[in-house]
Amino acid sequence: MIKKFCRRAAAFLLLAALCLLAACDEPQTPVETATEAPDTNTTVRISAVGDIFLSADQIDDARCADGSFNFMAQFSDVYAALSKADITLGNFEGNFAGTPYGTETGSYPDEFAVALNDAGFDLLQTANSYSIYNGLAGLKRTKDVIENNGMLCTGTYRSASERSDEQVTLFEVNGIRIAVISFTKGLGGMSIPAGEEYCVDLLYTDYATDYENVDTEGITAAINKAQALDPDVLIAMLHWGSEGVREVSKRQEQVADLLFHNGVDVIIGSHPHVVGKVEQRSIRMDDGSRKNVLIAYSLGDFCKVSRGQNNMSPILNIVFTRDAFTGETTLTGVSCSSVAAMDNGAEAPDRYTIIDADTAIQLYEGNYYDRIPRDLYDTLLSKRSTLLGQLDLE
Repeated sequence: MIKKFCRRAAAFLLLAALCLLAACDEPQTPVETATEAPDTNTTVRISAVGDIFLSADQIDDARCADGSFNFMAQFSDVYAALSKADITLGNFEGNFAGTPYGTETGSYPDEFAVALNDAGFDLLQTANSYSIYNGLAGLKRTKDVIENNGMLCTGTYRSASERSDEQVTLFEVNGIRIAVISFTKGLGGMSIPAGEEYCVDLLYTDYATDYENVDTEGITAAINKAQALDPDVLIAMLHWGSEGVREVSKRQEQVADLLFHNGVDVIIGSHPHVVGKVEQRSIRMDDGSRKNVLIAYSLGDFCKVSRGQNNMSPILNIVFTRDAFTGETTLTGVSCSSVAAMDNGAEAPDRYTIIDADTAIQLYEGNYYDRIPRDLYDTLLSKRSTLLGQLDLE
């Protein structure tokens, strides 16, 4: 790229010199200065999924003969769907804490991180029920493995200084600055060891008991730190709500109002393991202006499937656009695509896979009957209809 630029620059200078020599031999005439055309609008596309974790069946299915693991086959079909985004986010419900692996320990093989990076994830929320499930050593190793595999973490910290420096994750895409912060309602009933309070960002001061006292001071401090970086978009990833419950609590609404009125543009929720609604709002700020914001209460389970199951969840796709004239960045697009975590049967070469359900449906309707059988097409169609109803996305 640099060499190509140098060649073009040299050619331009030569042409300019020739034009100058020619001008010396001709009478000067007035030249109208053309008004420079304005730059075009720029956009950033952000995709988010729900809880990222696996069943024991999926872990066993990825085990190789030599004892290593390979999760590529399980995720390869969704690579294209996730790679459309400039930034892809998800909530990682687990640890990379080493052996033994499984749902009881909450620890996954490091190869799972390889597959998530290859699938296109850029940022994983690690503030959740599993943050300290394997102690502070597990928290630290989880961050190490994620970062060593080309991704970033949000919400957990290896030291107080790291929390001070890295509480806000900042991306810049096409000149648009996107800041991300994250919090968890609790730690699976566990308490942070005394003196290590820096290690996880929490929504409540009573996080180990009742989830009643919102940590307003801690939340607003994190938002202020993000605002100091002058972002165009501020996203909060929240591990909140109750497992298996779609209804939104008054406490969740209190937290959402606190975030939105302090400058957050998007809230992406996780933890309930069921899909909740996605809602756009127009809120009035303290200065009297109005602002369009987005909240996804829960995006369900992205990739978990056990024997005999077939689960569907959304990829939430969000578009922000910067106006070339005003410089203002606004929410301009919200849509969802669907993915399905599949048990393909004991005879299948790849028993457990996460598929791009929308593409599978489109291919079948385009007469590519060899891709999926009719009964699976009917199942995907029915589940997608249910999913869209749960999202309640206008």
